[in-house]
Amino acid sequence: MSTYVSKAPTESSVLSRTSGRARTVACVAALLFGAGFFLTVASVNVPHDASDAKLLDWWQDSGKLNSGLASEFFAIMTAVLFVVLINYVRTVLEPAAMPQWTAFASSMASAFTVLLLVSAALRGVIGHMVQLQDEPLPGIDVLRYSTGLNYTLIGTATMAAFALATLAVSVVIVRSSVLARWAGYVGLGTSLVTLAAVGVGFGAFTIPLAILWAVCMSVALWRQPTA
Repeated sequence: MSTYVSKAPTESSVLSRTSGRARTVACVAALLFGAGFFLTVASVNVPHDASDAKLLDWWQDSGKLNSGLASEFFAIMTAVLFVVLINYVRTVLEPAAMPQWTAFASSMASAFTVLLLVSAALRGVIGHMVQLQDEPLPGIDVLRYSTGLNYTLIGTATMAAFALATLAVSVVIVRSSVLARWAGYVGLGTSLVTLAAVGVGFGAFTIPLAILWAVCMSVALWRQPTA
């Protein structure tokens, strides 16, 4: 009579499965980051160059206030997903032995996350006050200032931090080939264009480039062979 003896999984097989799951999570996080970033800016659009009366009418619409709350949620989700993605990317970059660039990428990614969370609060603060706390709608000056501050934050510091983080990641990829080098070149292109746009005051218009980078990183990570 034959006996079946089960074999305990080896340490290498366990590590391989764990690495594979982490890679899958990072790939999905990258795609959801792109979708979340798009929904953050697409869910609410305060009119530009509007008269005081038109702007007040816009803010008095409860649907617009709810859109601001939705935008806040998407911004928070996007920030969390970026942390998940960049933490995995950092482990991928470690074998390249370029600690200065990796540390810089991590620092700028943290700055981007914090700034996006601040933007999330600005996007939802009016909706929270009026819809959830039954506060009166602020005056026109406060509404204009809140909107302008949020647009400035996204178009300057937030996108600059994102561009610097992806620039550092891309430099490591291109110089070490820890991932497909085409992903590094895409990152170099998108980050440099974003930095240039920030410099001339059009940083917010480069959010599609951030989404493109995220999609490319998801593909490059998915095609990365597991250990």
